[in-house]
Amino acid sequence: MKLRILLLVIVSALVAGVVARIQTSGSGDDRKRGGDRALSVRTVPVAVRDFPRVIDLPGTLEAAQQVAIVSQASGTVQRQHVQEGDIVRAGQVLFSLDARPARARIAQSQATLAGARAESAEMQRKLERLTPLMQPGYISRQEFDDAQLALEAARARAGTASAELEAARLDAQYAQIRAPIAGRVGRIAIRPGSLVQAGGETLTTILATGDIDVRASVAQRDWPQLAAARKQGKVMADIFFDANRTLRAQGELVFVDAQVDAATGAVPIKVRLVGPPPVSLSGQGVQLRLRLGTEPNAMVVPEAALQHAQQGSYVYVVRDGKAAVQPVKRTRGLDGEEVVEGELRAGEPVLVEIPQRLKAGGKVKLESGHP
Repeated sequence: MKLRILLLVIVSALVAGVVARIQTSGSGDDRKRGGDRALSVRTVPVAVRDFPRVIDLPGTLEAAQQVAIVSQASGTVQRQHVQEGDIVRAGQVLFSLDARPARARIAQSQATLAGARAESAEMQRKLERLTPLMQPGYISRQEFDDAQLALEAARARAGTASAELEAARLDAQYAQIRAPIAGRVGRIAIRPGSLVQAGGETLTTILATGDIDVRASVAQRDWPQLAAARKQGKVMADIFFDANRTLRAQGELVFVDAQVDAATGAVPIKVRLVGPPPVSLSGQGVQLRLRLGTEPNAMVVPEAALQHAQQGSYVYVVRDGKAAVQPVKRTRGLDGEEVVEGELRAGEPVLVEIPQRLKAGGKVKLESGHP
């Protein structure tokens, strides 16, 4: 019985050893065949062509001409003649202030002026009567000088009264607050019954309905590119109104500030839209793309092909049926394409999808339908 059990154990051990050897041999063959199998890869040829040089910036739309309406006289708002959003013409009355205080000052100043003028006329006649008496000595020099001084004082009072009358008339005129330009009325900050001060808060804003600008700022590092482009001629721009960049307008750079904004560290600029679309609104945020020219004979690869490592950027290139690592230097990018510098040839296939099992020097084959 014991002998029988011992024989069964020995046979089982031999069978297990044979199976293990078969499995080990099979795994090695599989690894060998797997190492020789070429990976299927998707590629795109390297392009050599002119590549646009641009600066992308966030911007804000604003009316090319807009005026903040501020009262030039103090008073109570009696009447509001327009509503928010109304289209007004230049010179149209927007608000009326209580003009009664100004009219009262006009009447008072007119009376004061009339009295001062009458006094001046009387002093003038008195001086004319005293002048012939001065030479014979019938009056003293002091009496003559006093009459002359009285005439000058009366004339000064008349001048003061005249200035006060003109100021009162201006206040009465300023009681009618008018639109200095034609355009659309913005938000109105006051209502009838409100007390306004001369030169105080903005009552409303008039936005001209014509040209629209895009206000933006260029970083100092990008300023040399923009300055060089301006020397070559007009700088045009694309303006995008949505995240998908499907709705766009064209514009021209019309203003560049002469100094850096201390608060932002950037240079303020303005681009004027050419034929703005009807959806544009003042204050709307947009994306601005300044077109600075083109870089000739640029080496272009898809953004998906560019790989990054601690040593720098690189791409996988198919050479002699194998994946080769080619170091490159990225110089600029735009809309999913990258301009690189390195030892690449025009038309050379670069991988845009990197398999997990891919290794440098490994065999690859191009997917059907791809270059």
